[in-house]
Amino acid sequence: MKKLLAVSTAAVAVTTGVTATADAATHTVKSGDTLHSISQQYGTSVDAIKSENGLKSNLILPNQVIKVNEAKVESTTSYTVVAGDTLGKIASKYDVTVSQLKAWNNLSSDLIIVGQKLSLQAPAQSAAPVAQAPAAQQAPVQQSYQAPAQQQTYNAPVQSYKAPAQQSYNRVQTSQTSYQAPAQHSTGSSVNVNSHLQLIAQRESGGNIHAINPTSGAAGKYQFLQSTWDSVAPAQYRGVSPANAPEHVQDAAAVKLYNTAGPSQWVTA
Repeated sequence: MKKLLAVSTAAVAVTTGVTATADAATHTVKSGDTLHSISQQYGTSVDAIKSENGLKSNLILPNQVIKVNEAKVESTTSYTVVAGDTLGKIASKYDVTVSQLKAWNNLSSDLIIVGQKLSLQAPAQSAAPVAQAPAAQQAPVQQSYQAPAQQQTYNAPVQSYKAPAQQSYNRVQTSQTSYQAPAQHSTGSSVNVNSHLQLIAQRESGGNIHAINPTSGAAGKYQFLQSTWDSVAPAQYRGVSPANAPEHVQDAAAVKLYNTAGPSQWVTA
């Protein structure tokens, strides 16, 4: 049985004269149900459910069958906000989504105010922005053009740097005590380094006292391994990376190693 009900203007105001119908229905109580949750589900009130079922309190039990007059709101195109409204409540009531309400009314947030009029359907001009789509598709063309240039300039120096480093530390060191060192001369530090050691330094690190080989861990101007460095370095620099020692300390350690073990300590010799 259906009864026509006039919508109260205290609760909702619409521009098209909304009509609501009340459908008689039954609801079987489930675990966790309350009169409030049931009233929200069917668009009615707790008092209406209690009156319809002769309930004296809000107590209900699982499997209890309750009569409900379900209010259903029919066609409307706009809605005027009243106290207590939220976009979620309005969207649920008119079977739309919050995102649709915000899009149809150009809302950037969920904030609404009493008396504000909201459209409940998409405006007639909503299809117009589709014409702009081809312009947006042109953007990736510029990105795809620039990508190869960035990859080529990045990869080239990595390959040229690592190749000599890997070749420099794979030979087994052998003793060559018969080598005659060239004459020594000063490099500007307090240690005299012969020209052959200078050539070794250039080949090993380009003369960079802070150079570190990421593959072998060799470090410093002469690319000492840590164990070799600790055997020839002054006591205060043992256990310290050769790359962190002053240049004249590295020169002195290299001269000591060269004079005791010969140039065979360096693959590039």
